[in-house]
Amino acid sequence: MKTKYLFAVMLTALFCLAVFRLEAQSARAVNKGMFKSAASYEVQVLGVGQDGTKVFRIWAYDKTVEAAINKAKRDAVAACLFSGLPGSGNTNQTPAICKLSDEETHEAFFQEFFAYPDKKGNGGAYLRFVNRTTDEPPSGKYRVQMKGGYKIAIDVQVMYNNLRSYMEEKGIVKKLGQGF
Repeated sequence: MKTKYLFAVMLTALFCLAVFRLEAQSARAVNKGMFKSAASYEVQVLGVGQDGTKVFRIWAYDKTVEAAINKAKRDAVAACLFSGLPGSGNTNQTPAICKLSDEETHEAFFQEFFAYPDKKGNGGAYLRFVNRTTDEPPSGKYRVQMKGGYKIAIDVQVMYNNLRSYMEEKGIVKKLGQGF
């Protein structure tokens, strides 16, 4: 009698564990593509780009090198939008384009704006504002294999003024000429 009872309890416990594990995995899959700007970005300003652009190195981490490169591009634009860029010996600090509260106020816009590229290469509008400065995959000290993935650094150019104009056009931020 006791063995049947213990068997039933163990079976129930295993079933519950399996259900909770599946639930957690599906929640992770749903949230994987979601954008949140609360992340801190590892940014190193490299110098001054052409008028209206910012050139910097950004680090990102993901399971594959290609996924980490896509994440780094997305993070580069997000850094310009939500945290700004640090100053360096040659450049002044660059302020953030948006306020952090804009992310919540315009959540649907930013989810679409920061959509990852699909298999055909179609992604969110953020891709129009960021370019890699080299086509080569990161190597050497800019490509570190870690447990569960890769940490990479890429040099990017963000069209900062165009990005700001786009945010003004979409009504996310006020135009610079508008009164306080």
